Amino acid sequence: MEDKVLETVVNGLEYTPLQDILVKPLAPIMLKKEVTEAVGTGEKDVDGYEKFDTKTEVKEVESEWRLGIVLAIPESLNITDFKVGDTIVFNKKFAKDFDLFKDSQLVKPFDVIAVCE
Repeated sequence: MEDKVLETVVNGLEYTPLQDILVKPLAPIMLKKEVTEAVGTGEKDVDGYEKFDTKTEVKEVESEWRLGIVLAIPESLNITDFKVGDTIVFNKKFAKDFDLFKDSQLVKPFDVIAVCE
């Protein structure tokens, strides 16, 4: 390992994952997307329901994907595509917070879709 901070963190782990990859998630990726919202007009239709118009605007939203630094890989997995210290891309929806180690998440190996170079 090249980074002393990473080495200190990895050496401080008290747990060895058996199924999932232990990851330190990085800041969320923000994207600009067009979002269409329903806006009430204040008028009522013949049935007494409020009429709505749509408004489209560009908003900054979080991506469904997240970057993270690999802290530990289960020894039972034969992963050669990345190693401890690499930055990976994973689906944040399926990552599980691991509250026994500060600011870390457990990610299934099949949820990793890319390695950053």
